[in-house]
Amino acid sequence: ARDLIWRFTAIPDRPPAIALAKDPEGQGRGALLLSYKVEDDYGVVGAQATFKLMGVEGTNGQPPRALYDAPDVTLVLPHARTKNGVGQTTKDLTEHPWAGVDAAMTLIARDEAGNEGKSEPFEFRLPERPFTKPIARALVEQRRLLALDADAQARVLNALNALTLAPERFKVESNVYLGLRSIYWQLARAKSDEQLRDVVARMWDMAVNLEDGSVSDAEQALRAAQEALRQA
Repeated sequence: ARDLIWRFTAIPDRPPAIALAKDPEGQGRGALLLSYKVEDDYGVVGAQATFKLMGVEGTNGQPPRALYDAPDVTLVLPHARTKNGVGQTTKDLTEHPWAGVDAAMTLIARDEAGNEGKSEPFEFRLPERPFTKPIARALVEQRRLLALDADAQARVLNALNALTLAPERFKVESNVYLGLRSIYWQLARAKSDEQLRDVVARMWDMAVNLEDGSVSDAEQALRAAQEALRQA
């Protein structure tokens, strides 16, 4: 009998491919909509969007010292194991301190063997929640400045101080004035990054309360009226 000779051709497992299907879109109140196409010979099993800060200046010539890591966005796949398809993910990043900053976004796709493919970086401004009330807007701007560079503490203190220099002239209500001064002194006493992050969180809470106060009051009044009707 003749010896049988088997010949095998190894097909290399190529890394996945991922790319934006269209430019990122900001939604009504600042959410981020991503559309992307993925492709792999055996199937993509995971994907994410990563972000890198662009154009943020530090203090006194030093690199900025961010208090927060980049947003973490896991991308939804069209199928559990996608060989070829287009997916969409909506992520609300408005509370993240990077909202409103210029960033370079890279999409990453991973197959079951651990091979990774990356998109070309896409530079754009991350969408942010719109604020219409001047003090709320100023608070969010200073919050972002502090969150992106812990060494900007003195600059933010000066800005907070300026907001409360002439409360009568700028028609700052007493409760708002006291809130701003309280945040000012909390920031002045902050000695660690953790304490600075507490101030960042409090600045956001106050800005949202200033912006949404009338809405919240209206919702409470509506609930009270509904409860009164039920009891009647």
